[in-house]
Parts: sequence; C-alpha cells; structure tokens
Amino acid sequence: MTAPFPPTIAEAAAGLAAGDLTAAGLTELCLARIEALDGLVNAYHKVLKDEALASAAASDARRAAGKDVGPLDGIPLAVKDVIQVENHACTANSRVLQDNIADTDAGVIACLRAAGAVILGIVDTYEFAFGGRPTHDALFPPACNPWDVTRSTGGSSSGCGAAVAAGLCLGAVGSDAGGSIRSPAALCGTAGIKPTIGRVPTSGVVPLTFSLDTVGPLAQTAEDCALMLQAMAGYDPTDQLSADMPVPDYANALTDRLDGLTVGIARGFYRDDYDTPADIAGTYDVMGKVFEGLGAKVIDTDLPPLMDFHAVGRLILPSEAYAIHEETLQTRWTEFGPLARNRMMLGALVRSSDYLQAQRRRRELAHAVDAVFEDCDALVAPAMLTPAGPMDSDEAFPFLAAPMINVPFNLTDHPAVSVRCGFQDSGMPVGAQIVARRWKEAGALRVAHAYEQAAGWRDARAAVG
Repeated sequence: MTAPFPPTIAEAAAGLAAGDLTAAGLTELCLARIEALDGLVNAYHKVLKDEALASAAASDARRAAGKDVGPLDGIPLAVKDVIQVENHACTANSRVLQDNIADTDAGVIACLRAAGAVILGIVDTYEFAFGGRPTHDALFPPACNPWDVTRSTGGSSSGCGAAVAAGLCLGAVGSDAGGSIRSPAALCGTAGIKPTIGRVPTSGVVPLTFSLDTVGPLAQTAEDCALMLQAMAGYDPTDQLSADMPVPDYANALTDRLDGLTVGIARGFYRDDYDTPADIAGTYDVMGKVFEGLGAKVIDTDLPPLMDFHAVGRLILPSEAYAIHEETLQTRWTEFGPLARNRMMLGALVRSSDYLQAQRRRRELAHAVDAVFEDCDALVAPAMLTPAGPMDSDEAFPFLAAPMINVPFNLTDHPAVSVRCGFQDSGMPVGAQIVARRWKEAGALRVAHAYEQAAGWRDARAAVG
C-alpha cells in the first residue's frame, strides 16, 4: 500500500511545532512515496536518501533542544536539476553537463539549508531548461503528469511540478525565464511563483538568459509558496542582479478577505487573442465571482495583444540562450538533444538589430502593464491556453505553436503566482496567474491565497498509482 499523501508545508510546520510530526517521519514518508511512485512519474534524477535522513535527524535534534530555525526546519524539498547542490551533478538534463559536479550549493540552496530545509533530491528539467516539451533524447527520461502519466507536466521545471503533484516532496525549487515555474504548476495542479528578478539569488544556477532568469518555489498552495519564498529571498553579493532590499513577511501578509482591493481580469488573453478550449476558458470566466465574494472590485483590463509579448519573447529567449551556449553548441553539437539544440540555434538567426528592437518593445510592453496597475491591485491572467500535451509527441518545433501565455510577465518583470482554478472536462487541472506590481510578491500571494481558500480547488490531489 502506498504511503499517504504528505501534508502541506503549512500543515507540516504546525505539526512539527506542536510535536505531532517529526522531520524524520516526513522525510521517510516522502522517500516511501518516491520508492512506490517515481517509477511512474520519473520526477527524480537523483534521490539523496542518506543526506536527507541526516538533515531530518539534525532538524529533530534542533527542535528537541528548542533551537529550530523557522517553519521550513525539517521540511523535505526537491531541487530542479539546473540548481547546484554541493557534491552532486548539476546536469541540466544534458549530456553536455553529465559530469558537472557542483563544488558548492547555489545561493538559494544555501538559504534553504540555513532555514533548516531537508533536500530530498534533484528533479527533472527540460534540457538546459529550454527543450520545449518532454523529450526522450535527453540525459534522463522525461517526467510525466501525475494526473495522467500519458500527458506532459509542462516545463521546464517538469520534475518540480510532477514531484509536488504526486506528493514526492512538500515543495520544490524551480527556475523561470519564460513560464518554467508557472506552466508545470498550472498543468500539474500545484501553486508556484515567479518572483521579481533579483528577489531570489540565481548564483549557482545554470543560466538560460541574461535578462529573464528567476528562481522560485512550487508547492501545494500559495501559503506554502509564501513560506518557501521567505527563506529563499534575499540579497546575494555574488549575483549581479540580486537586489539589496528588505524581504517582506510573506506569510503574515496572507488574508482570507480582499476588501478594498481591485482585481483586473485579462480576458482578452484567452477570449480574443487565442481560441482557448471552452473547458479552460470557462474556469477563468468564473474567477471574478469568487473575487467579488471576497470583497474585491473586479474589472476587465486592457493589455497589449498576447502575440506582441509572444513575438518579443521568441526573439529575446533564443538569442540570449544561444549567446550563453554558443561555444558549447559549436564544439559539442552532438551531445545536445535536438529539441534544445534546435531552439537555441534559432537565436543564431536573430540579427542584433532585431534583438535591440525586441528589447525596446519589451520596455513598451512593461510600461503598458504598469499602466494597468494604476487601476488595479492584482491582475488575473491564464497560466495555460491548451491542455497538457501527449508524452509521445514528435513535433519538431512545438514551442512555435500556441503563444507563450506565461512569458508576458517575464518580459515585464512582474511577480506572478500560478494557482489551481478548476478542472477540464478530462479531469486535468487548470491554473491561473495572479500578477502584482514589481516587488509586490506579498500582494500576489495574498490574492492567490484568498482565492484558494474560497474556491476550494486546492484540496484535490492527483491519484497517481
């Protein structure tokens, strides 16, 4: 019999504080579920069993001595395989980096260890966080969606979404340059937040871009993401984009009501700009009623066309990825999987003048979104426009099909939380983005948490296995 689904981080933290749970017990629970279920979902590249159990024992000893270091002390977490964990391979799921042993923890992992978190293992990613869809030609087999293992998790933080949704950890650390946290969160029915660039250190993370990379948490709920982000955020002098500014108390900012707030709905993104399936679009249409019930004023917002964001992202992302990986692409061409290679090589075709024009248009789009926040406190947008794709797709350029619904807020650098907002007719989850002003992660998490509490969708769990 499979071990029971683990509690949320908030529930586990309360249980640990009350003495009803132990870090060792939580870790053993996750390890048992990994043993039973990971053969179905392929979330983990490497399970750090002995290290995790030792960390859990140390956490229990601290707590017994009255020296626990906060709500994450003893919480088992997974780490995307682009983020360094000391003494272990950080492969980015590529043969190019299969022998890349990290000599130190990434900045964000050091922060989490300082908060007492237990690192369970290293989980799947699309190759170099840029493959475009699940691929069977990378270093490790692709993670599957726990709600239907014949379907994709979304990416590129595929293992994070799969591990959280399947209950193989309590939370996971992902990265996001074009939707890579929010896409798997939406398709796998979890929560996840892309913070403002500079809020969370990116030192020790395999880079994808120069100007878009972020690191953030995925977990069962927005409240859990708030608890993780509290430990992950902060200034890192070794990270040139890191912001030296105070970190708010994210958990204390959460409320059950939204009285006095205005919430904008980006209806054009899914009604006018794309032929979104009815069972996905319909879940977004009814979200406004929930916000009104929470005391918020709800308005429709006017954003630039989604394809404008898509076009800009399609120039900037591959251009910067190619610039970072150009030398390796030239010298170790055959070690790349074709999807990652094809996607990066598109960047070689972008003229410098086109890249500069894209950056100019990016600033214009950012100003347009800033203007929306003159009339609202939070913005609701889709986190997905299409169902999770099949695992056996052989499409050569899948990333050129539907517009990238999550990339707008990478380009504009607004924090965005993905929350579950319903289910498709097939039973697969649907996710929405809650977006706030730059540096106002606390506001986005507050709105997301209140919505989750009122809507009730967050309590369902994938029945994998």
